Amino acid sequence: MKPGGEGELIETFSDSSYISRSTMSDNTSTPLRDTGERMIPTNDGELSYVFARHKFAYEVAREYAVSKRVLDIGCGTGYGCKILSGVALSVVGIDYSLEAIAFCNAKFPSPNVSFIHTDILNLRVQQEFDTAISFQVIEHMADLDLFLDKMKAAVQKGGAILITTPNVREPTSDADANPFHVNEMNYASFHELLSRHFPSFDLLGIGYASSNRLRTFVQRTPLYRLGKMFGRKSPIKKLANTTMNLTDFQVLKSDISRDAIDLFAVCTNR
Repeated sequence: MKPGGEGELIETFSDSSYISRSTMSDNTSTPLRDTGERMIPTNDGELSYVFARHKFAYEVAREYAVSKRVLDIGCGTGYGCKILSGVALSVVGIDYSLEAIAFCNAKFPSPNVSFIHTDILNLRVQQEFDTAISFQVIEHMADLDLFLDKMKAAVQKGGAILITTPNVREPTSDADANPFHVNEMNYASFHELLSRHFPSFDLLGIGYASSNRLRTFVQRTPLYRLGKMFGRKSPIKKLANTTMNLTDFQVLKSDISRDAIDLFAVCTNR
């Protein structure tokens, strides 16, 4: 399959609702409601530490998308598909939210990108893609094994499967818990899950690009939570970024369990 043709997409994703750009109405330009469930891209003059980290993961993933047919599972607001489209042969982004798919089509149209409204658990594709990516999604899934089985079925043998999830070293308290997360993992539990599905994988991490004593101190105190109170245009948030290097990241290959903010799995589909 070469994703991009409307007929091919409807046939391949037979249980899905295909949203073509030609049928998008003007009201799709309405800003997407920020419920906290999915990442909203920043606009000019805005700063989001979390968005910068999520965007970094997609930039790393470009290496695995060069001239590939890519499936982005849980594409959310579509910024990742846009990043991948610069090097990929084609990108198909799927999400269970019709509102999010409408936003994707309005915000990130591209000749080699298609957005489809469907749930990963409804996918019927068999080895149609070279690479499957699912970033910050698996922690939302109740059945982790079924989720991975669906990913593997969509990717050809020898293809790459990339997954990120927060590195939750200790269970979060009720006050800090994300209401949309149902399966948070640390390095050991994520490694054990991957071992059941992939004979070959690398479990890396995403962490800060440099050490910063002030950042380390603040993260150990309640002051770190105050960042949620400031908007994306806040000069205080921008000053904090300047002094604590909160948007500079790197891929970690050691001390992952201790230092990674997110876990980054690179798996080979055998």
